[in-house]
Amino acid sequence: MISFLGSNLRSNRGGLRGFTLIEVVVSMGILALLAASVYAIVGSSITAARVAMDQQLVLRRVDAFLRVTRDAFLNLPAEGTVSYDVGKVGGGQAEQRITLRKAKNLFGDPSLGGGSLVLAARPQSDGTRTITMLSIPLNAQPLDLAHALESPGTPLLPGVTKPHWSFFANGDWTEECPEGTPRPLLVRLQCELKDLPDPIEAIFYVPPLVAQKTNATTAPPTPTSSTNPTTPTGG
Repeated sequence: MISFLGSNLRSNRGGLRGFTLIEVVVSMGILALLAASVYAIVGSSITAARVAMDQQLVLRRVDAFLRVTRDAFLNLPAEGTVSYDVGKVGGGQAEQRITLRKAKNLFGDPSLGGGSLVLAARPQSDGTRTITMLSIPLNAQPLDLAHALESPGTPLLPGVTKPHWSFFANGDWTEECPEGTPRPLLVRLQCELKDLPDPIEAIFYVPPLVAQKTNATTAPPTPTSSTNPTTPTGG
């Protein structure tokens, strides 16, 4: 009886078999590959979500900038003017500037009071530009004007590249709008943003000046004459 039990135990021990070293190594390799693929999928998903969130943030910022800029042109007073020039900032870099003169309460700035508001494409250290709002008080002296143009201002739209302003006047687009010329009917901004794949083009309408009242002795227009000029489209 004892010998039978002993032989049965020996036979059971002989039937137990563990994994070989090669099988263990192969299994660990398969697990490592699975873990790497899962990590890559999760990492790419996180990256894509981060990029999408960044683009959404940029789009919101662009929408807010375009909205307040459009309102500024629309609310420009009848005596207000629009001009464009290229100035110099620290280091001699060029800075495009749109100046709205005789502005009042534009961009939510009640302190203008008939002064000037400047939209400057300020160069940054990373090669991009930030469209910045500068406020110039009414009747500013040359020293005050220089100080205002060199001030940090209020950043409105960062990450801008290749900004380009153009103006629609006298039936055609032009890149010049010096001080003293009649204000244009349309102002166009074309630029790129480093976080967006597609360029941006925005056209802002500038209300025309109200025609002065004619003298009482002036003959009224004939019924066949056109008193409403055609408004061009900003194609």
